[in-house]
Amino acid sequence: MHRLSNCPACDVLAQKAKTVRQHRSQHDGYALDTQLVECGCGHVFTNPQPSWDQLAPFYSSDYGDFAKPLPDAAVIERWVTVRSFNGRFNHMKVVPGGRYLDVGCGIGTMVAVMSRLGMQAQGVEPSLVAVQKARAAGLDVFAGTLEDAKYESGVFDCISMFHVLEHAHDPVGLLRQCCRILKPGGEVVIGVPNYDSIVFSLVGSGWIGLHQPYHLQHFRPGSIRRAADRAGLRIAAMETESLVDHVEGELASWFRRRFYIPSRLTAATKAARPFAAVLAHFGNKSGRGEAIVARMEKKRLEPSN
Repeated sequence: MHRLSNCPACDVLAQKAKTVRQHRSQHDGYALDTQLVECGCGHVFTNPQPSWDQLAPFYSSDYGDFAKPLPDAAVIERWVTVRSFNGRFNHMKVVPGGRYLDVGCGIGTMVAVMSRLGMQAQGVEPSLVAVQKARAAGLDVFAGTLEDAKYESGVFDCISMFHVLEHAHDPVGLLRQCCRILKPGGEVVIGVPNYDSIVFSLVGSGWIGLHQPYHLQHFRPGSIRRAADRAGLRIAAMETESLVDHVEGELASWFRRRFYIPSRLTAATKAARPFAAVLAHFGNKSGRGEAIVARMEKKRLEPSN
């Protein structure tokens, strides 16, 4: 464990942060205790932070999307049809012939889609299990971290990091790397859980966005702005996003924990769906959706006098 001396978002001394939650996580007989603290800027983070070696047992081959197969061509075509609008796919600007990078690409789903849309698509992923799946599908994925990849400066038209920044020990450092390799006029799109989520306020410690011990950073819109600014990026657009299916799953889990109602019963009856639709709609309108989605650009240099 490494105790941070400063807040990862705003760089204020971490000794001023207050403890807000404590967790014990277990996986295959391995246990890890973590503590979340909140800075005066509103950013919440794990402190002290576990090392990658301490976290490695939790990132096994059955972790999240790593256990899933890569979507086939028919599924990708459906996604392209349903999720493309105004020259974008899943919030990403599509630049035919341009270079695209997905940081923390997992098994390479976004790499596959953006390649299908005509971009020179690449991915970076530290999990060898996920990289092997992506490469088996013929995708261009680097095994390691973004820093390890050592891309040249100013080469990518667009970069995505969907649900990656919350896993980073140094989120500002990771954003700086993205800023360095981004072309002038390009954009970085990030998605992270929203600590101000209305669903979190309802379901409490069972909220998937906490996801201990994997998530080391817990962002609010304000702390995303601070981190971006310190990394040399400006926020071009920001919104929060709740998907009804996701909120429905969160509510089903909450019903199971709180009222001992089996999740399969909630799923079969769709009893939570109307409430989930209301929560998702209110979250999206109020800025308290499940995820923060931010589009970032390089800051423009002020002309010298």
